[in-house]
Amino acid sequence: MMLADLGADVVKIEEPGRGDYIRWMPPMAGDESTGHIALNRNKRSVTLNLKERSGRDLFLRLIPSFDVLVESFRPGVLDRLGLGWRSCNRANPRLIYCAITGYGQDGPRAGVAGHDINYIGYAGALAMTGTAGGPPILPGLQIGDLGGGGMSAVIAILTALYRRAATGSGDFCDVSMTDGVVSWLTIHAAAYLGAGTLAERGRGPLTGGWPCYRVYPAADGYLTVGALEPRFWSRLCEALGRSDLIDDAYATGERGEEVVAELERVFVTKRRAEWLEFFGHDDVCVGSVNDLGEALSDDGIRARGLVVEHSLSGGAPAKGVATPVRLAGAPADVDRLPPPGLGEHSAEVLGELGLSAEDVDALRRAGVV
Repeated sequence: MMLADLGADVVKIEEPGRGDYIRWMPPMAGDESTGHIALNRNKRSVTLNLKERSGRDLFLRLIPSFDVLVESFRPGVLDRLGLGWRSCNRANPRLIYCAITGYGQDGPRAGVAGHDINYIGYAGALAMTGTAGGPPILPGLQIGDLGGGGMSAVIAILTALYRRAATGSGDFCDVSMTDGVVSWLTIHAAAYLGAGTLAERGRGPLTGGWPCYRVYPAADGYLTVGALEPRFWSRLCEALGRSDLIDDAYATGERGEEVVAELERVFVTKRRAEWLEFFGHDDVCVGSVNDLGEALSDDGIRARGLVVEHSLSGGAPAKGVATPVRLAGAPADVDRLPPPGLGEHSAEVLGELGLSAEDVDALRRAGVV
């Protein structure tokens, strides 16, 4: 979707009659899944039965027309269908082939099924998430799927395209969602590998262990305090009339608990909006813990154009979240194509291969498209 928003012609290959499972996953907005609406704008949908020889032949005929193939089957699935990297590379030596998997193309878990919870669990990220003394807590969004998988894939694809511009050769991108999560553990891993320091849940410097960097309760919710640098912490303490705490930004143990308790007693006396007005634009690094509705109506988020409106099939409006990449010379366009109906563009895309409408109809009757 990110690449499509930025101008790529993205053709989504789906199973005839069924399609991507997200099409029928709740919650629904009328007859359409909100997940489908969220993720499939600016894409064209083609149905192909890859279990049929004629479907696989059509797939390979499409390959020379495209720069990039993205697939997310377990390793070896497309190879068994004759559509893996080697076959696609023969059909188009300039092709960038990006395979997104849970655990990578090799290693002991390469063929194991999994989901985000499994990836962040193996990577060590889940063990660090939660409060001290409590159990691991699942994050509110899918870190491995979105960051380890989607974002890493975009980086890999763009890097391979840039390299192809110099070499003329395609490439294979082995993107593991677990690898992506592990790569985000740079600071924590360095502390453990270099000094033997294990990140404890709720007790790390940036996970609640320091008074200057944690979540505090307000009268109507929670506030974020990120006064990590001494100048921010000093200004915060002075603003609260607690200059006596200036030397305790990084206090741990019993003293750290005392400082946290003192600040909890202070922050709970006002509502979040009152605190934000109280601090104004002072450099204290205090913010609100917004729920989803508050976030999507937040002035700062709205001002950045992150909530956008685009069209559904038939012209009905829908709202969604924008692509975060902002290029002055090539701004993202979220409304180029509405989320497609299943196989909506089969005749169009196959027509670009030279197939007639009659040819496509015959393939449809045969269950190929």
